[in-house]
Amino acid sequence: MPKILIADDDTTMLGLLTTLMELEGNQVVTVTRPEDIIPAVRREGPALILMDYHLAGGDAMGPLVELKQSEDLKRIPVVVTSGMDRETVCLRAGAESFLLKPFRPAQLLAKIHELSEP
Repeated sequence: MPKILIADDDTTMLGLLTTLMELEGNQVVTVTRPEDIIPAVRREGPALILMDYHLAGGDAMGPLVELKQSEDLKRIPVVVTSGMDRETVCLRAGAESFLLKPFRPAQLLAKIHELSEP
């Protein structure tokens, strides 16, 4: 059962994403603040990270850059979501993919399956 870390401060979205990921057979770990992302990744060792661009207390770009500069963490695929078009910024910071909200669950699942293939 792959582990996915979800970073989102919207409790409704967090609940929906958690349910979707669990229905797909994934184990889910959640965080709501940018400063909790790196410690959770180090502690939990997720196979993939799904993070919202805007989080309580800031945005996810700092942790994204830190992840992608870390030799032991940079291989973990990251999908960033946002209600505003931040695709260029996110991809330049190292994200493997970006999804503009609102997105369909099938879009997210297709992206995750694409990034999870060897």
